Amino acid sequence: MPAEESVDDIVKIYAGPYVTAEIYQQVLQEAGIEARVVGEELLAGFGSAIPDVVEVWVHRTDAEKARAAIQLYEQQRGNSSERPEFPRPTDDPLPRPPQ
Repeated sequence: MPAEESVDDIVKIYAGPYVTAEIYQQVLQEAGIEARVVGEELLAGFGSAIPDVVEVWVHRTDAEKARAAIQLYEQQRGNSSERPEFPRPTDDPLPRPPQ
């Protein structure tokens, strides 16, 4: 028999690298959503050997809003993170030993 869902239930909205989880938690907090990063303790012993060990959890009632906030962040990041065009060297690009 399935348990009843409560509005206080916690759901996972992200699993992946620690740095990304921390960024998403900040994004969610700025959007007024309480979020928690869990699993970072496992990094001390295993490092990145276990994929997706770090997760971001939110209340079930905030899950849809949280996913939308992350999606908006990723869209904005994609638009603003275009690589700048750096000029290429016009002289010999390889260093030469002194003669």
